[in-house]
Amino acid sequence: MDPSAVNKIRLYFEDLIHDRMRLLKSLVIILLLMSALVLRIHETNKADITLEDNTAETKSGGICVDIGGAVVKPGVYTVSENTRLYEVIELAGGLLSNADTDSINRAEYVEDGEKITIPVIYIPPEQAEPETAGADKIQTSEEGESAEAGTSSTNNGLVNINSASKEELMSLNGIGDAKADKIIEYRSESRFRKKEDIKDVDGIGDSIYNKIKDAITV
Repeated sequence: MDPSAVNKIRLYFEDLIHDRMRLLKSLVIILLLMSALVLRIHETNKADITLEDNTAETKSGGICVDIGGAVVKPGVYTVSENTRLYEVIELAGGLLSNADTDSINRAEYVEDGEKITIPVIYIPPEQAEPETAGADKIQTSEEGESAEAGTSSTNNGLVNINSASKEELMSLNGIGDAKADKIIEYRSESRFRKKEDIKDVDGIGDSIYNKIKDAITV
């Protein structure tokens, strides 16, 4: 056989083999890309299903609302949809006597994640009504001190942190202008139930409390 013909045949088969290798590589690349695409679609669908499940669980479990201020038991409560504010207040033990009911609509619906603050009525000492005979007694404090309802901002020389004016608060050791404002802001939302509660006010820690504890009352 003619050597040139043999050489042509050999080159033909080599080209054919190379073409098949290129084709095989192309097929492998295509398969890998398709696999990655299918995997991505699967993960997306899985995430969508998980999101739908979580949404369904939230709906079936109700909604959460955070209520504070002038209620007996502030906290986070889980209620059903279409719950009204008065129902959440009942769950929180009801309103305190100093709750400002004119500032809220107890018939409104609450929403998921809503923060509800029942405002407190603050009456400056100079506007407070004078004491009347036979006034109801209020609960004795932990230190054994007791006072009648409607007491002024001072009692036997002690500063009542629930009703004292800003100037009276500033007369306390370690309480300046800014801290007095923070005390007034705090009690406008939540009454001090015992004098140690003043440590919940931002900026008032044990050191300041120890300086003023013998000069304050609630």
